[in-house]
Amino acid sequence: MKESGSLLYGVQVGEQYHFTFTVRLPVVRDTMKALEATMAECGTTEGPVAGMFYRAAVMASALDSLGDIPVEQITPTLLCDGLSDDDFDLIDAQISAIKKKRMNLNPAFTATEPPSSPSENTDSPKTA
Repeated sequence: MKESGSLLYGVQVGEQYHFTFTVRLPVVRDTMKALEATMAECGTTEGPVAGMFYRAAVMASALDSLGDIPVEQITPTLLCDGLSDDDFDLIDAQISAIKKKRMNLNPAFTATEPPSSPSENTDSPKTA
């Protein structure tokens, strides 16, 4: 399951801007790769800077395409240096949409309404 979209500001590589993207649901392997990349870049996985780099690393791993950029060149560093906050949020929203779609495939989580039952009259008796 994948989602596609278009960035507002795009990612510049050389003289070209790239706007379209396709992303898939990140899996455990993406998390592992992101933690390794974060440790290599930041020396830790703790703190706000490392946390943001980690999120970019997970995103880079889950991106199947970003314009015409070869997939092996879609790195956390490229995203940190090239994505605006708004574009980061757009990709993140597409990942959230995939999660919701996948969750809806699980019959245990499908929304069902309980059968309606008549309720008891709880009004106070009226005196005349």
